Amino acid sequence: MTCLIVQLDNNLNNTNMPDIVLDLKYPVNESCQVGDIAYYTATNSIPAGFTVSQPGTDIVKIGKIIKIVDTDSTGDGNLDLTKLTCDMSNVVTAPSGSDFIFFAKDRRVNETAILGYYNKVKFQNNSRQKAELFSASCEVTGNSE
Repeated sequence: MTCLIVQLDNNLNNTNMPDIVLDLKYPVNESCQVGDIAYYTATNSIPAGFTVSQPGTDIVKIGKIIKIVDTDSTGDGNLDLTKLTCDMSNVVTAPSGSDFIFFAKDRRVNETAILGYYNKVKFQNNSRQKAELFSASCEVTGNSE
C-alpha cells in the first residue's frame, strides 16, 4: 500500500487512543477489513522495486483499523482514494509517503477451521467451458466435547 497523506484526528472512535487516518491509493487489498492491525516500515528504493530489509529498520505497529472508506477525491465519479482510520496503539511517529504500509489479521478472529456440527458446500462452475476439480479437502475441528 502506498501512503499519500497522513492525518491525525482527535479520537474519532471515542477510545482513549488518538486516531490516525491514512489516505491510500485505491484500491487497497480486498482482504483488508475493520479489526485488522495496520503496520508500517521504512523502505529502500532499488531499481527493481523496493526492499524493507534495511539494517536498523523496525516494523512499527500503527494500530487496529476501525474504519475503511473508499472515496472519489477528485469528483470525477471514479473511486481513487481509500481512507483507513486506525486507533494508534502507542505514540508512534506517523508513516511517511515512502513507507510501506501493510496489515495483519487478528488470529483470534480469523481462524481457518470450520466449527459446528454441520456444513454444506456447493461447488459450481459458471463457465461454459469444461473444468475439472483436482482436489477438495477440509479441516474439521470438534467442538462438542
